[in-house]
Amino acid sequence: MWELDILRWFDSVHGPVLDPIMVGITYSATSGLVWFVLGFLMTCSRRWRRCGVSVIVSVIAAYIIVDLVVKPLVCRDRPFDVSDFELLVPAPDSWSFPSGHTASAFAGATALLIHSRRWGAAAMAYAILVGVSRMYLCVHWPTDVVAGAVVGIAVAFLSVWFMSRWIPLFRELDRDGALL
Repeated sequence: MWELDILRWFDSVHGPVLDPIMVGITYSATSGLVWFVLGFLMTCSRRWRRCGVSVIVSVIAAYIIVDLVVKPLVCRDRPFDVSDFELLVPAPDSWSFPSGHTASAFAGATALLIHSRRWGAAAMAYAILVGVSRMYLCVHWPTDVVAGAVVGIAVAFLSVWFMSRWIPLFRELDRDGALL
């Protein structure tokens, strides 16, 4: 199985430099907390309020879709249930497909990217690192991470589109004077 080969490679490159970095990246993305804090801070500024609300709504929608709907329907085992991997983090107790960490990271990053290319590009780099960290730690299959990224991106675009179309505050012109 090609996915198992990828995870075995990640498991083979564990070391004192990368291990704490990857664990830190994963913990920073747990429960979408970094996105809620960022979104809240953005809502405190009139200039960034719209973006902040977009980030928060996108991450909440990604959580609902991934963790409450898709994971219980698919019920995919995690890699450490199938093969003997050394876990650097406590074993998650939810199903594997798709990656919730990755979905929320890409939902938040995409919502930010829609409103700001510069900050969105940095957020996308972080989202990619979150996905890689989930494979590095052998808690998700590569397809879990890819599916999480796809779901997160789609949810962010749909959330921003929906708010722009149906919520009066978002139907106004954005901060640069351009229509969404």
